Amino acid sequence: MKRNLDSFETFNKNNMRILSELSRSRDEENPLSFPDLINRGTFDLELAAWLMSLVSRGASFIVGAGPGGVGKTTIMRSLLSLAPHDLPFGIALPEKIADTYTSSHCIISHELSDHRPPGYLWGQDLREFFALSKQGHMLVGNMHVDDLDEAHDQICKSNGVPLVQFRAIHLFIFVRVEGEDPSVRRINNPSARRIINQICYSDGVEAHKLVYTCGEGFSGDILRDLDYEASCRAFLEETLVNLPLANEEMRHRFLSWEESYNKSF
Repeated sequence: MKRNLDSFETFNKNNMRILSELSRSRDEENPLSFPDLINRGTFDLELAAWLMSLVSRGASFIVGAGPGGVGKTTIMRSLLSLAPHDLPFGIALPEKIADTYTSSHCIISHELSDHRPPGYLWGQDLREFFALSKQGHMLVGNMHVDDLDEAHDQICKSNGVPLVQFRAIHLFIFVRVEGEDPSVRRINNPSARRIINQICYSDGVEAHKLVYTCGEGFSGDILRDLDYEASCRAFLEETLVNLPLANEEMRHRFLSWEESYNKSF
């Protein structure tokens, strides 16, 4: 069902407000955007274009890293700038998840964790978050996990999420830092570099497969829309000449590109 123009403008402004609030950081004066992360070597252009090709079509994703300060939130919010234009953003808050969203949204969890700062999800809240996948929502979040087994243990074994809902998360993106000096905080360490260590993918039905590692790149059996990826890559190459680029500006540029791309078909 198509939304009217006024409705579209209202939720687009709300999406920009949420993205702006997520981009506020006590540790980074200028939070890094997706092109900034490409420029810093977190993603190469091939990986960046592939991720954009999925996220821009509504793929759910969770960013994981065991230690704090590695950059999970930085990567999560940079990818949010590439979410489809017609999905309103919503923040999943404890005790305010079930029956809150009646139409398709991109629903964001600050973190899936039992640490329990305000806004973190665990137990019944985490189960309700994953249950939203049954209604066709795009789900986005962070976790303190280093690989798929740890993610499965926390989500399914510790919290009782059904496997079918676990597989509804299309992308588990695992991050690590290389070249860091342990005497310097990760976020301010000029010698440290965030890298994508592993990515596991599911089509939403089948079990996740390890499809990317930092050492080997992509696996050979992954299905890819190479024509769309090429268009995504061309867009990203254009953004790299405008660095630094705030997440909000990246969102504006993506929405303009997405509109032009859709009109061409």
